[in-house]
Amino acid sequence: MLAALRKRLPSRNTALFWGSVFSVVGFYKYNSNESKKRLAFYCKQAEAVANEPMGALDTPRKVQVYIAAPMGELGTRKARLHWEKYILPVFVAGALDYELTLVNDTETINDVEKVVRGGVHSRVAEEIKEQRRKALELEEGNEELKLWRQAIVERKKDNEAREIMNRIGRAPGEANVSSWKPEPYPGVMDVVAVGRETWVEVINGLSEGATGSLNYSVPPLVPLDSEARAQQEENRAISTSDAAVIDTAGTVAPSAPAEVVAPQVVDYDRFDSRRGVGLPAAAYIAHYNLTGWGSLPLRIWHFFHDQENVDLYARQALQVVFESTRRPARDAQEVIDMGRDEETQPVWEGQSLDVVVDPAVAASLDIYDTQA
Repeated sequence: MLAALRKRLPSRNTALFWGSVFSVVGFYKYNSNESKKRLAFYCKQAEAVANEPMGALDTPRKVQVYIAAPMGELGTRKARLHWEKYILPVFVAGALDYELTLVNDTETINDVEKVVRGGVHSRVAEEIKEQRRKALELEEGNEELKLWRQAIVERKKDNEAREIMNRIGRAPGEANVSSWKPEPYPGVMDVVAVGRETWVEVINGLSEGATGSLNYSVPPLVPLDSEARAQQEENRAISTSDAAVIDTAGTVAPSAPAEVVAPQVVDYDRFDSRRGVGLPAAAYIAHYNLTGWGSLPLRIWHFFHDQENVDLYARQALQVVFESTRRPARDAQEVIDMGRDEETQPVWEGQSLDVVVDPAVAASLDIYDTQA
């Protein structure tokens, strides 16, 4: 009987193989279930904020989330997946509205594609400067700036209509121009930076926006394709009938180059008393980008222990949902050192990003205590 039973049992190698497979799969499923439980725990904590009563005239909170390409990557795909997996569920559970901006600027030099940094920086700086301009326009005695604002708004509307006309080949209706544009948020949106790279650009942008020049160049009128074709036909006709001007000495005088019209610049700095503007609070959420062969052991570890990532990233997202964690920054050094641990990753070897923040800006900046 034992001999017959022994024949039905798998061999030692087969038993080792299937035992290893079931162990790995079981360990992964256990980790997956634990990660879901921990994420559900943080989402449950965030629901307490969502269930708080609001007044009829209260404005729901909204944050501006910036994601730049992580160090070592050419795109924002991994950072976007990181956002969707660990951060977004907590924001949704806490009823925290958001605007997500993915910044991925690249350039190719000698057939090598590289990431161009500074996209988040320029966007944040322009947002702060625009707030300062609007504050100046509301001050008494600045009617000139109000007139310039009306002219700029009309020029932007004309350019939008002309761009649509160039695409569809006809003049669009008013509904086609304005229906797709979202309503602007009536308050000040706090800024959330995902990753050390984004944090550096956000702080640099806040500093430049609070201290930089407010002068604004009026955008030029976008030419219509029909106007461009008509101008080309006119130039071709002129060049055919009178290709060159011959002077009295018999030499051919080249035609004069087209005159370049300098853009109009609105001098906001003349009205700026440097009283400052309320800066949005800034929040840092980590993103340790594990890429390359040097990070392979740690990636394998996190594959079976993803609950550690949930505890780190979801907890930081929860600190943003809890507005009570917002506090003034202690000093400029705290702002500079925020997220510096990410630079210890192998992908950061030989690379660094510098935070350039005005001490006065750091002194007036509020941050979310996501590192507690």
